[in-house]
Amino acid sequence: MFENILITFVILNLPILIFFEKITNIINVFDEADNKRKFHKNKVPLFGGIILIYNFLIFILLESFLKLGIFDNFNTTRAFFSFILGLIGFFFVGFYDDKFKLSANKKLFLNFFLILILILLDDKLVIRELNFSFTNHPVELNNFSYLFTILCILLFINALNMFDGINLQAGNYCIIIFSIFILKGIFIQLSWVSIFTIILFLYFNYKNKAFLGDSGTQILAFLISYVFIRSYNNDNTLFYPEEIFVILSLPGLDMFRLFLLRLINGQHPFYPDRRHIHHLLMIKFSDIKVFIFTQCFILLNIFLYYFFSVKLLSIMITIILYIVCIMLIKKGKKTE
Repeated sequence: MFENILITFVILNLPILIFFEKITNIINVFDEADNKRKFHKNKVPLFGGIILIYNFLIFILLESFLKLGIFDNFNTTRAFFSFILGLIGFFFVGFYDDKFKLSANKKLFLNFFLILILILLDDKLVIRELNFSFTNHPVELNNFSYLFTILCILLFINALNMFDGINLQAGNYCIIIFSIFILKGIFIQLSWVSIFTIILFLYFNYKNKAFLGDSGTQILAFLISYVFIRSYNNDNTLFYPEEIFVILSLPGLDMFRLFLLRLINGQHPFYPDRRHIHHLLMIKFSDIKVFIFTQCFILLNIFLYYFFSVKLLSIMITIILYIVCIMLIKKGKKTE
């Protein structure tokens, strides 16, 4: 099955490798430097979302002929329709933002409305209770279930978008997450397609020929949220809430820190700036060193979670490590 998916993927993506520049010029969605937050020399195609949506839609069309088993996890037509609608919906919201620059409030509203439609279509996407590993008493969400689910997905969409600040960073982070899905034995074929597609994007991203763009981060955030929630609802021992927190901790904690700073300064919580952890590190280190640091930090937190038998302790360590890291970075900045 793996070999069939790989061969199909290679054949499907040969046109992108051969005609990359022509395709990006036709699509005509570029990220240009503003010398305030973005300092790349040339305009760069926001092509990550295109690569992702192209591959998933083609694989969906080919599934009935090739029987690759990519969508075997969708046991109802309603669930499958919700998944496809989510892919296309989040892509178009992100693509429109890449092309025409949506305001933060408008994008938030569109994403909120889209998530609401998806969870109304697929009841398995609603988080109804939180079963922590360190207690036998689940937290029942009751009437708060729908709002909590929407909030979780919205926050991760924004966290991943904010984490996409340097080449390779967000893409490789998503590969780590999809690899965890494969090791857990959930959505295996879907995860392999995602990993292959991200690797193709990273090839262009490494050469500074393509960025994920909002369309890319929106699709990836939706896919990851979808797998986490459906897997948790199917079997709440596959992932515990604190486990998901640790896996998503670096972009999540960084987002909350920035939200707090912006609100204290009287700014909109989605106001763009260069105070993300990778931006702070870039003051003293090269992009590749920053990339290595963030990926090692993520892997360390995940390793510590699975290493410690007391899971609550691993959460505390994750938060403390992040706080100490930010303090050391800022201290190093002041002593320059």
